[in-house]
Amino acid sequence: MLEPLGISPECEALYVVLASVEDAAVEELAGRADLPAKRIGTDLDSLADLGLAMAVGHDRWRALPLTDVVKGLKAKRLAEVEAAAIAAETLQNQLLAAAQSTDDDIRVVVGHDALIAENRKLCGAATKEICIFDKPPYVEQLGLTEEELSEDAPEWQAMERGVTLRCIYHPGFDADRLQELVLFSMKGEQARTGVVPMKLLLFDAQTALIPSMPSYVPGHEMRASIVRHPLIIESLRWLFEAAWDNSIPITAEKYLDSDPRRQMLVSLMMSGSTDDAIANQLGINVRSVRRWIAELMDELGVTTRLQLGAALVRAQRQHAG
Repeated sequence: MLEPLGISPECEALYVVLASVEDAAVEELAGRADLPAKRIGTDLDSLADLGLAMAVGHDRWRALPLTDVVKGLKAKRLAEVEAAAIAAETLQNQLLAAAQSTDDDIRVVVGHDALIAENRKLCGAATKEICIFDKPPYVEQLGLTEEELSEDAPEWQAMERGVTLRCIYHPGFDADRLQELVLFSMKGEQARTGVVPMKLLLFDAQTALIPSMPSYVPGHEMRASIVRHPLIIESLRWLFEAAWDNSIPITAEKYLDSDPRRQMLVSLMMSGSTDDAIANQLGINVRSVRRWIAELMDELGVTTRLQLGAALVRAQRQHAG
């Protein structure tokens, strides 16, 4: 549940055990968590570094208030996102200035067909990884079945060749985009959701395709910058990784496959989002959010949200294993 904040599932599961007692020795925790004492000691040190636990003498440990720690981590991440947004604005200004140059490191393609062709070419040439900021509006609508995606979607075809695909989806999806997201995630895409500052495709950390958002205004030609300048690519890589670290993993557990919105619900819950924030992001009312959470608790046989968090951590670990 707290992995997006840098807290591993193992440490979180140990925290849940420790928080259920006033304090405990390493041996007691090892018995409760069914893990070796050496492993428990390492995870306790990690919890102490995060401010979630403290030693109270005689090899005993106590859990510290979770909300205070999470608020501090949240403030730190928000500051990092703000820094990334400022960097994105600076970079965009650099791109606009560089686009006036005849340097081959930066060129501009104009028109819907040219943009699609360039994306297919770059996806087809990728051999290692494609990193994406996914944000509307979209150049083209992809297929809604695996067969259609395998035939028409260059990013899907890249994954079939073994290329890693990491994508951050901007909040707010329509039904078709959600269906695509689920199919890509089940295919192996590493998907997260979070506010992204621009549209971007980064190929093998060498070439970037940057569609120009203002060019999507009706009556205007679509434009995109193709960037190969090493310094700009390095800046784009930093921007993507900063956004990736501050975005929320999208889960695709087998018991949630029937409704992609419920996958988003779990992802947002595990990030610590409030019911109101979840409702706004999914475009539903708070009552629906709470009903879905209640249904999920029934499915997993738990009665409290703390138990639900622990059950989801266990489910993810079992699914990954």
